[in-house]
Amino acid sequence: MYALVTLVLFREFVLSNGMLFGSDTMSLGYPARWFYAQAVRELGSFPLWNPFILGGTPFIESTIGGDTFYPTTLLAFVQDLHRALGWKLVLHVYVAGLVTYGWIRALGLSRGAAFVSGLAYLLAPFMVTLVYPGHDGKLFVTALAPLLFWVAEWSLKGRGWLPYATVGLVVTLVLLTPHYQAAYFLFGAVGAYYIFRTLQIGLVDKARRLAAGKLAAFLLAATLGATAAGIQVIPPLWYVANYSRRTATTTATDAASNLEYASSWSLHPEEIAGLVVPEFVGSSVETTGWTSSTYWGRNAFKLNHEYAGLVILLLVPIGLLSSRRRGLQWFFAGLGATALLYGLGRHTPVWRAFYELLPGIKLFRAPSMTVFVFGLAAVSGAAFGVEHLLQTSSGATGEGEGKGSGAQRSIGRVLWGTVAVLAVLALLASTGALTSLWLAVVYRDIGAPQADALVRARSYLVMGFWVATSLLALTAAVWEGLRRRWFGSRTAVAFLAIIVAIDLFRVDAAFLRVVDPQAYFAPDEALRFLMAERERQPPFRVLSLAQSGQDVLPALHGLELAAGHHPNDLARYRELIGMVGSGLPEHLLRSEKILSVTNVRYLLTPVELAPQMGREPVARGGRYAAFELAGGQPRAYLVADAVVLPDSQAVPFMMSSAFDPASQVVLAEPAPLALEGGAVSGNVTWTAREVNRLALRVETDRPSLLVLAENWFPAWRATVDGESVPVLRANHTFRAVPLSPGTHTVELTYRSRLLARALATSVAGLLVLVASGAASWARARRAGAGASSGSRDA
Repeated sequence: MYALVTLVLFREFVLSNGMLFGSDTMSLGYPARWFYAQAVRELGSFPLWNPFILGGTPFIESTIGGDTFYPTTLLAFVQDLHRALGWKLVLHVYVAGLVTYGWIRALGLSRGAAFVSGLAYLLAPFMVTLVYPGHDGKLFVTALAPLLFWVAEWSLKGRGWLPYATVGLVVTLVLLTPHYQAAYFLFGAVGAYYIFRTLQIGLVDKARRLAAGKLAAFLLAATLGATAAGIQVIPPLWYVANYSRRTATTTATDAASNLEYASSWSLHPEEIAGLVVPEFVGSSVETTGWTSSTYWGRNAFKLNHEYAGLVILLLVPIGLLSSRRRGLQWFFAGLGATALLYGLGRHTPVWRAFYELLPGIKLFRAPSMTVFVFGLAAVSGAAFGVEHLLQTSSGATGEGEGKGSGAQRSIGRVLWGTVAVLAVLALLASTGALTSLWLAVVYRDIGAPQADALVRARSYLVMGFWVATSLLALTAAVWEGLRRRWFGSRTAVAFLAIIVAIDLFRVDAAFLRVVDPQAYFAPDEALRFLMAERERQPPFRVLSLAQSGQDVLPALHGLELAAGHHPNDLARYRELIGMVGSGLPEHLLRSEKILSVTNVRYLLTPVELAPQMGREPVARGGRYAAFELAGGQPRAYLVADAVVLPDSQAVPFMMSSAFDPASQVVLAEPAPLALEGGAVSGNVTWTAREVNRLALRVETDRPSLLVLAENWFPAWRATVDGESVPVLRANHTFRAVPLSPGTHTVELTYRSRLLARALATSVAGLLVLVASGAASWARARRAGAGASSGSRDA
């Protein structure tokens, strides 16, 4: 059934050769993964450097390839990339339903309760709608969350090491996604659950030694899991703390700026109301009426939805009416409430407490990301609600609660009372009183654009309240039919599943769009011109002003970009080109000298802006117009004059009249040889340009520096005629190699000792988990066989 529901949900993708649209996927995810797949096919190994975006970035350390080591990435090598990217999402949504079913069954609840909860999680908009913004890493972690809870519960109830080894392997999977922030929240939630359950074992069951042992084994397994993911954890953490542009908003900024950054993209009161009526908050997704330019909340835009399902939320308090594992139910209620309050950011003191007390929180933004923890807690609590409905109607609670009992009356009051409240709100929304009251009390400082969006959203908002009321009324009707014996438990489960599916599917559908990748990514005439020039000329860069400088489409066609989009690129390069956040590279636009040293030879503009350039383009297509720039420095050149300046002075000096890009270079530290100055007589010839290796033949008449307009990074090693030489940081972010007079062979190779150690750590951790788990399984099997043999002998 789950497979059928998944296929229906993604039917347009499954039945076509199209691509699931994802905003970030189209802007960076697809080009980055295309580069990865192509490089592996050509090199037979992982690419370690991506030269195509923002002057070049480390591939693994910056996680530009996303799920590079994640198992489903293998799909990219057995089918077309655009199909592989979609099928990864489809498979995770399907698996999310299956593992949620297993998790609920592990709690000792019925198949009916597990089926409804698994279906609710499979269709949960807080997961499925992540497809549209292209947040596949978040979706993967969300899909794996119930699996980690399931194996954690197995380790509490099971014997031997195998359950713990499985915990470690799931931790590895989560970290390989690699969405560290979502993983952080998931590990915190599962850790809290494990502590709660071991306290139950130790205090309630009076088995303190057993509880302590299980907690210690769980922590060991989680540590081994993190170790096995070392290749995807250690280098990125080191990189983000030292070289990433993220340091500008985290480790290298003042407290006030970091607070503003860390609390950005929070939930707001409008999003909380949207948990009840999804149409309330609107959306920025131009697919259907209620999602098109209707977002009137306080963030910049909204491309996904936090909705967990109104029926699911209603089932949570019904479960709390039961005495069945009430402590566990209250834990889920508390976990969900904490996640939601954290997601509200500075609207409540909860987020600030975590921000001040917990390590790592200051590195993250978007507190709203905790909504998947809220959603899983709600789905888990709802399972107890379904169970209570089924047992109370049959009198099987074990508490003397039969037909007409107080428990049945309590359920009826919750259901019909909620229906009445929603009906009143629907009436108020219909008259406009509800939104007027909201603006008067909750959102008094609404801006003009948001007010206009609210006008567009109002009719859909009213419709949403009546749909919500109807869905709750149907749920209450199912309860009445069950209570009155009009149908049995199986029929009731089927009805509940249908209502839940309708509730969630109506939201999901608006965030699933299929596009033709050929039409979306195909090069136009301007790009074809530049692709031909790339084969004819020495290396050059292109500055694209499309998408406010965030455009990376030319990189998909082998053109190296001076700007582009990357959430984790090198900080110094951004400082050089004057690019902040998603803004334009201001220094490239204002300074011919910065343009020169970055080796920009061509400028791309959206074709509609070409007339504003004041001259004819060298090529024009349906998307771009290409303009040639004269006078820039080549990618590699020789100078004999160096100016040593601290980082704070380097870029201003390079933009000043005192700097001559053709004869000078700015160094971060003195050159290891004496430079005589003057014009260098020599020649530079490229002999190899590979992803992880560069080679040149250089002739020079004096001591000089070979300057390469390629981003400096400590993993790049240089040799001159086979002898190691230092790679100097030049022009703030580029590389320079010292040379004596004569003819030389210069090679630069990407060799990272940290990557090698991280890979060894991963292999060791994985081997320990697999070997120890297999040994535990073998011992358990032998013990079972021995017990069975002894029983037969007896």
